[in-house]
Amino acid sequence: MPRQLILCIVFISASLTVGLALTSNLVVFETLSFLVGVVTVTPMVLLPLAADLAPPGHQATAISVILSGLLFGILFARVLAGVVAEFVSWRVVYYLAISVQGLVLLGGYLVIPDYPSKNKDLTYWDILRSMAKFAVTEPVLIQACLISIGANACFSNFWVTLTFLLGGPPYNYSTFVPIPTY
Repeated sequence: MPRQLILCIVFISASLTVGLALTSNLVVFETLSFLVGVVTVTPMVLLPLAADLAPPGHQATAISVILSGLLFGILFARVLAGVVAEFVSWRVVYYLAISVQGLVLLGGYLVIPDYPSKNKDLTYWDILRSMAKFAVTEPVLIQACLISIGANACFSNFWVTLTFLLGGPPYNYSTFVPIPTY
């Protein structure tokens, strides 16, 4: 089941990215960007899959390799996208993303094992109820989630505001209005 889910969400994400590369309507672009963000959850599926497939005692290593690859990929993709967009159209960045997603789809098809679910009687709603139970019974889990939220907020804040520095004339950062140059 995880294999089919991963392949499906990568395919949907790549298909929506085709729309991002081709559209010239801002509302359509924003809508497609939102939908790409909604379906781009492959790492969240890969992390528990890696832990599940790893031999006993090596789950933390498997998770750290996946998480390191994810963070390196995010950083590398932003740098590469900036370099590509500097010399060619921004649409080329999306065409590059489509080709990388195609490679991920092919690699996932060839590499990810297909095995049955361990808990066939567990429904989606049972999983959601168990997460609500963990929120009450596992305070360390809540602490780890809050730390992760803070770390991701800092990470996103840095990379989003960095685009203002890369985007052109100097800005008044209290209003984000370009400072006139004489």
